[in-house]
Amino acid sequence: MSILFYKRPEYVLKRNGPLAECKRKGGTAQDCSTATIPPELSFESVVCNKCLPPCSLQDFLNYLTYVTHDAENLQFYLWMVDYFQRFRNAPKTEKMLSPKWKFNDLRCTSRTTDRTEKPLFGSREINLHSEDVSNGSTWEDQSEFTGDYTQTMNSLKFSISPVKHHAAVGSMQWQASPQMQPFRAEINRIVTHYISPGSPRQLNLSHNDRATILRALEYTTHPSALTLVKRILDSTLRNQSHPNFVRWAICNGNKEWTIGLRIFAIMNITTGFVIAILLTLSKASRWWRIFAAIEWWFGLTNIIAASQGLCILLHRMHSRQYHAWETRSYTAEDDEATLKGLDINFIQYESTRSKWPVKMEVFGPANNYSGEPWVSQYPQKPWYRKLFEKRIPVHETGLKQIQNRMIKQAEAWALIITIPLTIGFVAIPNGNLY
Repeated sequence: MSILFYKRPEYVLKRNGPLAECKRKGGTAQDCSTATIPPELSFESVVCNKCLPPCSLQDFLNYLTYVTHDAENLQFYLWMVDYFQRFRNAPKTEKMLSPKWKFNDLRCTSRTTDRTEKPLFGSREINLHSEDVSNGSTWEDQSEFTGDYTQTMNSLKFSISPVKHHAAVGSMQWQASPQMQPFRAEINRIVTHYISPGSPRQLNLSHNDRATILRALEYTTHPSALTLVKRILDSTLRNQSHPNFVRWAICNGNKEWTIGLRIFAIMNITTGFVIAILLTLSKASRWWRIFAAIEWWFGLTNIIAASQGLCILLHRMHSRQYHAWETRSYTAEDDEATLKGLDINFIQYESTRSKWPVKMEVFGPANNYSGEPWVSQYPQKPWYRKLFEKRIPVHETGLKQIQNRMIKQAEAWALIITIPLTIGFVAIPNGNLY
């Protein structure tokens, strides 16, 4: 019976205003997603780049860039995890120059202190450091950096440009002291790129949170200075962005294809009623009316699956359609290939990377895709070409597992609706009109 009431990951609303700790129903993200998101698609698996397309780390970053428009959260988070690891492995003599930041320090406002001293609400975090990087104890009394998760980010390769010293941060004239602290130049550049107002990839932080983080980073380069932003980004990515990304990845057809699929399903259901009514009004045996059940079941199965953005045909083919930013305009070569009978509608994943990829660079440009050619070209593309958009394979087994459950659920509900409908028409006496 559980298959009848299976639910895909629930959509988590994005709160208006600055970023804040995001909680989901049921407490921890692990408790909330166990029933709907398989372990293969867990937040740790996606961030550690262990998932296959269309649920890889690059796909996650593309989703945050083109769909939710907050890719800077993940870009900063990836740098932060890598920074914690590098600081932990730095020589002890250098780490001693960066004292641990305490949020009950007089440098913080009382409002921020009260909020940041609360322990996390039970979410598991990527544990890259089980001991204090400077004095052998945990970084925080709440052991917030010592969760039970033991995966590391060693498999990820970050593209960090050469770091240059910056004396000021925009108009704020933010000064870091002392300059002898390890990674000081890198922290200065991070501030100019993500934290300070008007930065290229400015994080959507509240005024008090931003001031607290700037004050902490001005004082020390110790990772504990990033405790507040770590709390906010970890909870936002884990409890909001990740489940919404998995929910979005389940959909394997574009808007035009989904509309066409629903119309086709409605036609199947209508055909079933026409068959049943015509046979009921005729002198034919009432048992012939059972054949209408085939149309009903097929149409109901497709329309139930399509209501969740899932196409059964594409799923059976283990593929999905291109997203708008992955497409390109058809050329004369494509038309010529079509005339020659070549299959241009199925391509390998290696060729699906956008001509304008979202890079994993920590200090890259602002996440603005308005200048990419597809933005102006895709709306001009004919609807029938969008309907029969090219396809790419789906490799991730965890995603297929969710899709399989959803299709079985659609088939089960379609059968439950079809059986009494068929019995009702079979029980009606013949009309004997012809």
